[in-house]
Amino acid sequence: MSAEPFIMLHAFDLELLDLGEIAKIFAENTENSDLLLISGKVGTGKTEFARLFIKANAKKENMDIEEVSSPTFSLIQSYEFKCRKISHIDLYRVKSELELFELGIPDVFDSQITILEWPEILEKENLPRYVSIKILETKKLKKYRNVEVAFFGDGWDDLIGALISSRYFNK
Repeated sequence: MSAEPFIMLHAFDLELLDLGEIAKIFAENTENSDLLLISGKVGTGKTEFARLFIKANAKKENMDIEEVSSPTFSLIQSYEFKCRKISHIDLYRVKSELELFELGIPDVFDSQITILEWPEILEKENLPRYVSIKILETKKLKKYRNVEVAFFGDGWDDLIGALISSRYFNK
């Protein structure tokens, strides 16, 4: 696996509502075995993006999820939908990649959509296919975010096309 992304997209000065629209685009263009790695500082919106993504998937299948809780303490929150399963995993408390394997976390990557927060401990060169989403605060106003999305591996054409077609992203 190459360390270079297939393509990288950037969005600037996004509000929370914009993150919701982007999460909806991801929900409409991802499927089981897709791996989304979300990074950023504490409080930038990683968990909020995951919540919005999960709620968009629920809405897509006419299901109602009242609460999408953070997996900071439980490590993993899983959601069963009609056509897919989503696991939201928070690696903030995990200290090493060995601990990940002891917990069996990489075993779920192939059978469901996996959202990983704090993916920095992963050896990404061993991952054949994933999307890296970086959420960054802007310097001018703290309520806005910049988002960088990098695609690694093949099979992301629909998602890339939908993001480029939105008003949010440019290469």
